[in-house]
Amino acid sequence: MLSLFMLAMMNTALVVGLEGFPTMAGFGLALVTWYLFFGLVFFIPVGFVAAELGVGFPREGGVYAWVKEALGIRWAFVASWMQWIQIVVWYPSVLAVCALAAADVFAPELADKKWYTVPAVIGIFWASTLLNLFGIKLSGLITSLCLWVGTFIPTLLAILFAAWWLLDGQPSEMSFEPDTFIPDLSSWGKVAIAMTLFSFLSGLEVNGVHFRRVKHPNRSIPLSLLVSMILVLGVSILGALSVAIIVPREGESMASGPLEVFHHFLSFYGLTGWVPLLGFCVFLGMVGHMIVWIIGPVETLRYAAEDGVIPPTFQKVNRAKVPRNLLLLQGCIVTVLCLLYVFVPMNSVFYIATVLSAQLYLVMYVLMFVSAIVLRYTRPNVDRPFRIPGGMPGIWLIAGTGAFVGIAGIFILFTPPEDPNMPIDPSWFLPLTITCFILAMLVPFFVYAIRKPHWKSGAIEAESDRDEHDG
Repeated sequence: MLSLFMLAMMNTALVVGLEGFPTMAGFGLALVTWYLFFGLVFFIPVGFVAAELGVGFPREGGVYAWVKEALGIRWAFVASWMQWIQIVVWYPSVLAVCALAAADVFAPELADKKWYTVPAVIGIFWASTLLNLFGIKLSGLITSLCLWVGTFIPTLLAILFAAWWLLDGQPSEMSFEPDTFIPDLSSWGKVAIAMTLFSFLSGLEVNGVHFRRVKHPNRSIPLSLLVSMILVLGVSILGALSVAIIVPREGESMASGPLEVFHHFLSFYGLTGWVPLLGFCVFLGMVGHMIVWIIGPVETLRYAAEDGVIPPTFQKVNRAKVPRNLLLLQGCIVTVLCLLYVFVPMNSVFYIATVLSAQLYLVMYVLMFVSAIVLRYTRPNVDRPFRIPGGMPGIWLIAGTGAFVGIAGIFILFTPPEDPNMPIDPSWFLPLTITCFILAMLVPFFVYAIRKPHWKSGAIEAESDRDEHDG
């Protein structure tokens, strides 16, 4: 059983990632406004809706079960597919941070060498995948440890270093003029970069697959989500500000995050001997961030398998009740995607992966928000220990706002970014993102259309095998 503390830590580890700090740092003080805006119109709605659906319909399967209850198996499969494929697309960006952090520990000169980066990201991912094969209990403990050592501590140090930098009279790379709180809305290209916050503030609902394993779910689930929301916004805003204060924007690596803060600060004060230790902490944080993502969406997709939506081979689990074949398939796809680093600059891969991940994830969120509204009408008498306040107007306001903002975000993200650190040619950015988005949307409908009756019986056999192993 999962405690409130462990669930809150797993929720926070899902959302908080150091990889988003450099992107948002480019907005300067306006990043505070952007974070608060997205927190209000997207992040809080996600938390509220996940809490209501999680305690009202605490079935295994998370988003898949919720959408299935409201919209049927077809749309539930689309939702679980989008939750899974978006994270597959996102892995190359977080793995790049892992590789750079590992280089800081052993050999900093390797950071810009592709012959090191590509094998490193692939090796780190497969090691994290193999770790998840031992089950959620072990990966949950490791995630909690990595979150504290590798996310909170580096971010806290980055914040303290930024404060020290300013108090020591060093120049800030970010303006503190009050009018810089106002975001630059002069072009859609600048707004599109801000829309990547969808990717950096997503994931609170993923642990819905584990809600049935939580002690005292009626109290623990809403409280864990509340704690997670406070931690995520606080850590994200302050962490991004620390990067904006110390790190020069020109030539900044999109995958470096607090590593750049440590390099600039410690080099200036002659303390570079601490860089390897801090790099190791960042490495642990990103690995913990990734470990919890590797298993969550795969678990959701496995529940779709039990309805016979995907072939029986992907319905099998090992003795730790982990969907082994789905994890291995995921690993193979991510390996292919990571090979892009051989041909494309890191910043370009990082941004494109972030955009596609956000767009695909938003499709799932729109379905989740719609399901919450539908279930208020179709299942009004279901006991919901946590209910979005305000009755039907309340659910329409919260879930409706989230759905509207999500749809808008999908379309805005097709806009090429306006940032000199992202060498992206607009002539191929739009065709590439549109093509990838359409293909990702078509796959679940195609698979659902060709499903076979024996896939359902295969799920039953897999369940029987699992029971025998447990016995």
